[in-house]
Amino acid sequence: MLTGVDIILFAGLGLTAGILSGLFGIGGGMVIVPGLFYLFRIINLPHEWVMHLAAGSSMCIMVFTSASSAWSHHLRGDVQWPIFQRILPAIAIGVIFGKLVSYRLNSDYLEFIFGAFLVFVSLKILFDWLPKPDQPGEPDGQLIKTVGTVLGFKSGVLGIGGGAISVPFLLYSGLPMSQASGTSASFTLPIALVGTLSCLSLSTHGLDIPLAIGTIYWPAVLLVAPFTMLGAPLGTQLCHQIASRILKRCFALFLLTLGLRLLFEVAETFVSG
Repeated sequence: MLTGVDIILFAGLGLTAGILSGLFGIGGGMVIVPGLFYLFRIINLPHEWVMHLAAGSSMCIMVFTSASSAWSHHLRGDVQWPIFQRILPAIAIGVIFGKLVSYRLNSDYLEFIFGAFLVFVSLKILFDWLPKPDQPGEPDGQLIKTVGTVLGFKSGVLGIGGGAISVPFLLYSGLPMSQASGTSASFTLPIALVGTLSCLSLSTHGLDIPLAIGTIYWPAVLLVAPFTMLGAPLGTQLCHQIASRILKRCFALFLLTLGLRLLFEVAETFVSG
């Protein structure tokens, strides 16, 4: 039974994730997954299923978050729909493949690889090391397929959106930060939809939690998702009120913080183990 404090914490998590989604074009999963992980431990869900439930519930919540964020950006003309249409099939394939192999991969190694990737990308943006394309705004077709597959795979495995990959890719393609954020938000919607269907169909033998289906814990979805939808338009407004240069730096620092946190957690695990 959730207490009033638990409900407030879930709502606060949703509002924070929604604002970051609209501001940076991320699905919110990079905030929601660790947030749910700690909240699920607080409400005493089975420890061996906490991370699976956090990732699965995050995928479902991202359906609502990304839809709100993408629509807000669309109304401002920020979503580049031709790029979305070209990358969609590769994203879907990557998500399905990622979900199929997620239980067979060592989470510590995945955290290390992902953390190192975030640090690398954040430093490239922070120090403006992004190369300049020959044709800004027109990424190569094969590159789009590769990025889409990697994007979907990583999202399927970790239960998070693809902003850490798609936003730097779109910035490299020559899009301004507002369009990179908006187009990235549109990528997250199919990731979340395919990922949610996969989570619902997963066989979870031994998981006996009321109101959980597959690896989705529905009370968390119902408490977090509405507030992510409220926060996403606020983040979109901020995206247009902050200079692109400052926004890039903030996004880079955000990625750097997440990456270092993942690396430190992995290091602690290896030291204690």
